Amino acid sequence: MRYILLSFLLLFQFEVYSQDEITPYVDFLEKEHLSPQDYILKLFENNDIVILGERDHRDTTQYTLILDILADERFIENVGHVYTEVGNINVTEQANDLIKGEYNNIKAFNEAFSRYYMNENWEPLWENYNRYQFLRGLTDINQTLPYDNKITIGLTDMAFNWEGMTTERYRRFIAEEMNSAHSTRDSIMAFNFIQLFEQQEPINGQRKALVITNRPHAENIDVICNQVIVKKQGHFISDVYGDRVKTIALNWYKWMPVDWYERLIPQKRIELSANGKWDAAFEKTGCKAVGFSFEGSPFGNDEYDYPLCNDLKWKEVFDGFIFYRPFYEFTGATGFEGLIDYEMAKEIIKREIIFDKVYGNKSNVLVNQIFRPIANWKAKKYYGTFYSYPCSNHDEMRVDMDKWLDK
Repeated sequence: MRYILLSFLLLFQFEVYSQDEITPYVDFLEKEHLSPQDYILKLFENNDIVILGERDHRDTTQYTLILDILADERFIENVGHVYTEVGNINVTEQANDLIKGEYNNIKAFNEAFSRYYMNENWEPLWENYNRYQFLRGLTDINQTLPYDNKITIGLTDMAFNWEGMTTERYRRFIAEEMNSAHSTRDSIMAFNFIQLFEQQEPINGQRKALVITNRPHAENIDVICNQVIVKKQGHFISDVYGDRVKTIALNWYKWMPVDWYERLIPQKRIELSANGKWDAAFEKTGCKAVGFSFEGSPFGNDEYDYPLCNDLKWKEVFDGFIFYRPFYEFTGATGFEGLIDYEMAKEIIKREIIFDKVYGNKSNVLVNQIFRPIANWKAKKYYGTFYSYPCSNHDEMRVDMDKWLDK
């Protein structure tokens, strides 16, 4: 009985301690903060480049915020340029033709989008619906503006062309051109951005840009882990432009474990940041959307999600943070309703065979080669149908969040 009582007391003390531990975070969030949109746009008053660390590539909710930022007259009149990780640099001109075009109806835009989209990415087809959401939204904004004021897009991913692609050429691209060193792709994406940024026509005498890239690329990191140099796109850009750059992370969750010592890219898993403490604090304050700087906040002193053998703190990796929608509302979506025809599906399967050969997916190759007509039909159905789903197992993560709350 004594041991049961002792265990109960220890558990009670831990729960009280847990709730007390998030008090500084709750108190900080209850102070007056800018909205995410105002926070990003205010950063441009004293900075030239803002790098926004996108969360899960599949998530659609974040693009509601991004499009609100782009539609703001402060962005249009003072910045006017947005760059994305998604999209090969060599189709940047075609991307601008798409988003600056004039369309009488949605059907006309969809036809132009379909023609463009088959050439945008080095994957067989980037299946995430938010790319359509983003480009359609950007086009809608531009159609309300005179041509000289239309927003310009820059694509920063590696140059690539599917025309005439072979398995050996694709293998060389993946194994050598992209991954000859851990930071190769990050350095190329940074170089591509710098090249395009330097060619920008100044607005009000200044060049400014919003860069949207996945959080692991946005990190301002240059470290050595397991005797490998790990340097990210955010740091490559900061090397050139220094204090003119601000890196901002969107709320997300961990994709990888904290222990980086076993191997540089360990087995992926999903956890909440700070073991659920951050999300609990946001929950306690009504999940109010806010943007704030890490310096001077309790959040900035916590260990970064992916410390890379270096015990990094959040404020050492990012300048600021945006909370926009709780994790249990993150919604993924794939497919483009009615936009993929049979000829496009045939080309996608041709690419998938090359892709699977390079990555050693022998069973996929065999099935697609033997049952090619069926594979073409399935590709048309899959890529041409909109699917929506939760980005993760929200129930499991709620447990990590709720242990800090009075539940």
